[in-house]
Amino acid sequence: MSLQVLLADTPELREAIYALRYVIYVEEMGKSPPAADHQRRWIRDGLDATARLYAVQDEAGTLVGTLRLNRLSDLGDPTTELAPLPIATLLERFPPEAISHTSRLMLLPAWRGGAALGLLFNRCYGDAAEAGVRVDLCHAKPGLVELYEQLGYRRFCPGLDLKGVGYQVPMLLALHDRAHLRESRSPLLRHPASRQGDDPWGDATWMASIAESYRGLNHRLVEPDAFWGAVGDALREGEQEIPLFRGLSEEQSRALLKTGTVLSCQPGDPLVREGEPQQELFVVLEGVAEVWREQEGHRLSLALLERGAVFGEMGFLGRSRRSADVIAVTPMRVLVLTQAFLNRSIRHQPDAAALLLRNLSMVLAERLAQTTDRLWQLSQST
Repeated sequence: MSLQVLLADTPELREAIYALRYVIYVEEMGKSPPAADHQRRWIRDGLDATARLYAVQDEAGTLVGTLRLNRLSDLGDPTTELAPLPIATLLERFPPEAISHTSRLMLLPAWRGGAALGLLFNRCYGDAAEAGVRVDLCHAKPGLVELYEQLGYRRFCPGLDLKGVGYQVPMLLALHDRAHLRESRSPLLRHPASRQGDDPWGDATWMASIAESYRGLNHRLVEPDAFWGAVGDALREGEQEIPLFRGLSEEQSRALLKTGTVLSCQPGDPLVREGEPQQELFVVLEGVAEVWREQEGHRLSLALLERGAVFGEMGFLGRSRRSADVIAVTPMRVLVLTQAFLNRSIRHQPDAAALLLRNLSMVLAERLAQTTDRLWQLSQST
């Protein structure tokens, strides 16, 4: 089925985009962002007034996806309007007209993982390059970091806790860094703009230098043996198996994890927020995190998570909202697995996926037993 990307230049199409956001963000994902208008059943915020809104339509003219682009030069006070994103840092190097911010990427479920995403970003990339944009800023939840890295974006600063959104990873794309676009095998290379013009500003070199401190691991950006070496070593302590991977051969583990992403986190990063509708599963590779929960106005520390620990399993298995906060205590590296990973594993590695799900159920059973023991001990002390 053919798709077309349009610039939303009529009030009717822009309002259809606001309504699509509501369908996906509120009705499907269960989120409640501050800009949601529940009476009109749409999501519209202050950035929309000066934004370029892109719409993807199928051959019947049905809206199936959207993306928003703002140039900082079109905003009155970008540092405030885009807070807490690190705008001031970027303005130290780039003039406002050379920076754009993409956001509100939305696709209906049937169109995820297909051509619609590439078409949206190619159109947006081409228009931004033609307008003189040199870098584009976005932010992604942990489960989408891999997708943005495959487009050519890179992590360049600590993660952020955004109100109504949760933990997000700011990412930056240098539009004229052709070497990195090739390394990422980015679909943006298909656009003629990627082959036009040089990089007289040295943006590629600057981007590489600031991204180095936040370098994670993406299976597409490193050799398979290097990815497995980093992840496999971290998942094992001597000969001790990590519970989630118990019983899996090295070959099965490699096959399962070839679509994983390793995320670097800093102390204080809120990886999971209680009540947030997120579905990623995390495995601690390095460092320590603490589990907290709010109860009757008091914050209670429930557990410390160290190397090999798993968290986020309830959301991963389908629970709509997170049951507790998980905050990084030390610098950390965590392996991020998504439901898309699980679905691929079930299709292509059914035996390994069955073992992983069995192990995950055993982790849940053990935690339930520990909780029961703690409740019994508390009952005896009162």
